[in-house]
Amino acid sequence: MTSFLLPCACGVDIPVTSSQAGGLATCPACGRQEPVPRLRDLGKLRVVTEVAGARTPKSWTGWHGLLLAGSLLAATAGLLSVSFTPPEVDFFDDATIKSSVMKAPTDEVYSAWATRLVHASIDRPPTEIEAKSRGRSDYYHSLQNGLRTAAAVGALLALVGVGGVLSKRKVNGR
Repeated sequence: MTSFLLPCACGVDIPVTSSQAGGLATCPACGRQEPVPRLRDLGKLRVVTEVAGARTPKSWTGWHGLLLAGSLLAATAGLLSVSFTPPEVDFFDDATIKSSVMKAPTDEVYSAWATRLVHASIDRPPTEIEAKSRGRSDYYHSLQNGLRTAAAVGALLALVGVGGVLSKRKVNGR
């Protein structure tokens, strides 16, 4: 809001605004009540010029945009990666698993068990359904890891934005 300087009889200027037009303003030096001109005559007074070092309203900068974009990316991707669960594999039946284990040599069964090969077949190549399921599972895990990476990048962007905002404030003396 624009401020105007109303001269007092004591020689001090009283800062007034348009909301005070037609009313009274108190001089900070002598305490005298001075009449403030009506709104149409207020423009005849001198306008207050900004003093060097005076606080100005905070303005939106690129650092603020980076902070907002990074925060939104981190929150969205993080929530999606946490709430996202790959589909369960449901095509294996007990008979197929038991048959494969019984046909395989003991050292191969032990080796598969020891290395925790969950979807690897011991004595046969995977069926078409097993291969598709494995591919789908790999796709969903890659998607989840991508979302986690996007969340980390967003958090990093937000931190850079915070650093930029804080350094700008430090330079401006705030």
